[in-house]
Amino acid sequence: MSEARGRPMWLRCRSRRLIRALEAECEQSLNVGNISGALGILEVLSDRFRWHSLAEKLLFYRSNRPDSIALEIELLQGISLSRCFRKHHRFYAEVSLAYRACVCEDIALASEVQRRLEREVFDLETDSGTISCRRRNRENRLKMLISSNAALLHLALLKNDHLSLLDIGFRSSALLNKIDFDNVPADVSLRMISNFTRCLVLNAPRSNQCVVADLIVLVNEAKRQRHSNSRTHEDHLSFVKTILNAVDLEAVPAILTIDTQRLRVAFAAYWQNGSAAVSS
Repeated sequence: MSEARGRPMWLRCRSRRLIRALEAECEQSLNVGNISGALGILEVLSDRFRWHSLAEKLLFYRSNRPDSIALEIELLQGISLSRCFRKHHRFYAEVSLAYRACVCEDIALASEVQRRLEREVFDLETDSGTISCRRRNRENRLKMLISSNAALLHLALLKNDHLSLLDIGFRSSALLNKIDFDNVPADVSLRMISNFTRCLVLNAPRSNQCVVADLIVLVNEAKRQRHSNSRTHEDHLSFVKTILNAVDLEAVPAILTIDTQRLRVAFAAYWQNGSAAVSS
């Protein structure tokens, strides 16, 4: 039942006062570092009332989370592992955990999240409906697949796992060749382009020409008129153009979402030595 889209409006209106009180109590718990208490309230809001506003604020706007990264991780783990939350909320909690693991350089957490995300990728890749999913941005299965691969990219860099990086690049290029962008909602198509770019550029040790060809596909999609009214915080077209020009010159800048010294060094090593991994 937790996957239901929402309670009828009349029922939510009748419960509005209680919902507001619960939200205030949850925010107070977060302010004092009582993560287990906050999670309990979030579960009630999500599962009983089908009220997801506060959970989404915490998931999609980092500034609303605790300042302590340890408490932030505890909160994200609680959401990712609880069946009270909607599937895509649990998924994006997992993705955020991957990036927090990179910031903390926590290899144990990275390995734990990596296993779960790899299972998610397998499920999404084996579902024939993923590439033509018509759901909105945050619930779209194709976008979830690309977001998973982008998170796994960072985890592989953290662990200096060049073979996994090559695998992500290979699978991403194969995925691109299957997609008919006309079957993907315009907003989803545009918003996934930056992460798609990050994954595709990993193929450069195999062939710069193939990467250039793939990125041109993304540039052409991002330039289409159907995206003219899209409101995104990121300039996805500029990003893919920048990477395309750099690939052509064989001087790709860091493509990192989480920009740490360790990840930058790992990316540079992959870029220099990735061809050795291809031949091994």
